[in-house]
Amino acid sequence: MRVRKAVIPAAGRGTRLYPLTKEVPKEMLPIGERPMISYSLEEAASAGIEEVFLIVNRNKTLLIEYVEAIKLMNDFKNMEIILLEQPFPRGSGEAVFRAKEGVGDGPFALLMPDFVLFEADPPLVQMLPVFERYGKETVGVVEVKRGKEGYFGNVGILEGLPLSDRTMEVRSLSGKKKGEWRIEGEGVLKAVGRWVLFPSFFDLLEETRGEGEWDDTPALQLLCRRGKVMGRLLEGEGFDVGNLKGYGAARDFLSSRRRH
Repeated sequence: MRVRKAVIPAAGRGTRLYPLTKEVPKEMLPIGERPMISYSLEEAASAGIEEVFLIVNRNKTLLIEYVEAIKLMNDFKNMEIILLEQPFPRGSGEAVFRAKEGVGDGPFALLMPDFVLFEADPPLVQMLPVFERYGKETVGVVEVKRGKEGYFGNVGILEGLPLSDRTMEVRSLSGKKKGEWRIEGEGVLKAVGRWVLFPSFFDLLEETRGEGEWDDTPALQLLCRRGKVMGRLLEGEGFDVGNLKGYGAARDFLSSRRRH
C-alpha cells in the first residue's frame, strides 16, 4: 500500500521556543547548517513521497520564501510541495484537517517539523515497512531515559505489546499535561511527530473536536485505544526541537559530531 502524500503542519506560533521565535519562524531556526523545516521535507523526499501539503501562516514570509526557493532544487524534483494556509493557528488538528481534500482517499504521512533524527535512516523510511507489513496506522517511537524529561514534551507517552523487529502494538497514548513530568522507572516509550495514517483519520478529527483549540491528540488517542496502531521504535538519536532544551541538545549533538 503505497504512501504518496504527506502533511506537514507549519503554521503554529512556536511558543515553546520563545524568545527565539519572536522574529524568526520556528521552522526556520537553524539546526546545524540548515533550517528545521528542511529535515522534514528531505525526509519526505527520501521516503518516496510525491506530494507534500505544507500548512503555513501567511505571516511566516521567511518560511514561504524559503519553500518557494527550494522547489527549484533537484532534491525535490520528484516531489510537489503545495502550500495551504491556516490563517489563524487554532491547533494542530485544524492544520491537519485543511489537507483533507488534497489527501483524498489514500494513506498519508504526518510529519511534525519539530522532531529530528540523526545517525540513522529518516523516521518515515523506517516506519513505512511496518505500515506495509501490518496494514495499520503507524507511529514513530523513541525511548526517553529518566533525567531527559525536560528535552521532550509531556504528550504521547505510550504503552504497547512488543513484537519483533523493533515493532509493537500500541494500546494507549497519553494526552497533554500541564507542568513538568517525571519518569518513575528507567525510561518510557514516547510517540514522536511521525505518523502514517488512513484518510479515515479526518473523520476522527471531526469526531473528537472540542471547544477552543482543535488538537489532533484526542483523535490519535482514540486510534490507539481501538487497537489500530503499530509503533516503530526508531533507530538513531532523536530530538524534540520544539522546546528550548531539546533544540539546544540537537545543536550541541551536531556540533560535537563535527568536532570528531
